[in-house]
Amino acid sequence: MTLSSLAKQNLLTEFASLQYACPEGLYVALTPGDPTLWAGVLFVRRGPYAPAILRFHISFQLDFPSGPPLLTFSTEIFHPLLTPLTTYTYTTNSSDSDPVSATDEERLPPGGFSLRHGFPHWFGRARRSAASSRTASGSHHGSDSVATLVPSTGISMSGEVPLLARKDTSVYEVLEYLRSAFSNEDIIDAVPLESAANPGAWHAWHAYKGASLRPVSGLSSSRNSQEFGSGPSVASYDAGVAGKARKPGQWNWEGVWEERVKKGLQASLSDPVLFGGIGAGEDAVCCPFPPRL
Repeated sequence: MTLSSLAKQNLLTEFASLQYACPEGLYVALTPGDPTLWAGVLFVRRGPYAPAILRFHISFQLDFPSGPPLLTFSTEIFHPLLTPLTTYTYTTNSSDSDPVSATDEERLPPGGFSLRHGFPHWFGRARRSAASSRTASGSHHGSDSVATLVPSTGISMSGEVPLLARKDTSVYEVLEYLRSAFSNEDIIDAVPLESAANPGAWHAWHAYKGASLRPVSGLSSSRNSQEFGSGPSVASYDAGVAGKARKPGQWNWEGVWEERVKKGLQASLSDPVLFGGIGAGEDAVCCPFPPRL
């Protein structure tokens, strides 16, 4: 099945509007012949991930805008909301009792960017509740009306997830949240562990900020035992407890975030990533609109 003609036209309209109102440092281009697949590049101009240049794709599913688009990065970067390119273990399902399975419809692929924190109404219980309310033929009103996320971008700074939220989320809001997630430390701080696509990066970030690690609550044992990320050692055990099973929140994350992000920044600025070549696997970075100076 494919998107209806009306849905495709709406996507084209939203794309055209980005020429006049696009988040700073973010550029997108349509895939020829397929308005449901966009290519994008993010120039991080401030914040902890500057000056990274990150490439990604946006795939709009059949249920958009009722359901979320899929954002997939082709540039490896150590971020709490971004699944590593070498793993396929994260689910956006908020249920702690459900195991991660190959049939999980909310499972993120390698490089997938989690939108669950910024747009909770698209996921888990909130999405199922919204679907149930729609099938109730609109018989309830007043106190049962759909709740509205307070910030215009859908970002919950407290990390609280409302049961229901508005459905008219625009592509601009998704892109603005994406930009903020890499340039605004407050957004990263507000991400709860349950919404992190890379729990290892979440722990490393909070260790880097010097804040006390939050309790590893609401996390299934299967996720606690997963490997978080790739490359050099993500964390090290204390010498006195070597060989003992420890939860990620009890590991020594000192210096991990700085090392991993530094390597990611250098890689994102390398010639093979920017201009293509062996190992790049994609075309060169290009911007559909003139960069803002």
